[in-house]
Amino acid sequence: MNARVFSSVWNGLRNRRSTQWRLLVQTCAIGSTLSVMAGCTPPPTQPMSFSTSPLAREPMDALLESTKRVGLYPVTVRPGLIETRWEETAFVGEPIAEQKTKLVRRYALKMEKHAFGHVVTVEAQAKRCVPQTLRFTESEVEGTCMPVPTLPKPLLQEFRRITDRLEQLFTIP
Repeated sequence: MNARVFSSVWNGLRNRRSTQWRLLVQTCAIGSTLSVMAGCTPPPTQPMSFSTSPLAREPMDALLESTKRVGLYPVTVRPGLIETRWEETAFVGEPIAEQKTKLVRRYALKMEKHAFGHVVTVEAQAKRCVPQTLRFTESEVEGTCMPVPTLPKPLLQEFRRITDRLEQLFTIP
């Protein structure tokens, strides 16, 4: 930056009513707004995985038992997949068509056999739903709902805690 540009900016900073000062402030405000809009959207919640060594018992039975012991209720059990029931949480989501929403969530646990054991992947699925239209079926949630790709911090902490506890329980022979 040459001396003339520096002195004009400096003089503009000293005299706040100047056009240069207003231009500088507007530029900074626009830059800040754009950076917030572009970079502050949290990333989607990623699934968590853990590996296990070979077990003496059937691995899917061990995972199913561990799932029940952490307080989750499996509704779909197929080879390699366990899905828990949808549960309403105490958390409020963003409105849908100006109507208040509540968050509901469930977990999908997938198991894959590898050379020296299994890999279990736990995925948290969440939706925000209008409470007046919310209805739970055996394995789904119906009503006016929209997916929530990023869990709020308390649900993310619960997700991590459940995954850690599942890993601990799953490794008990």
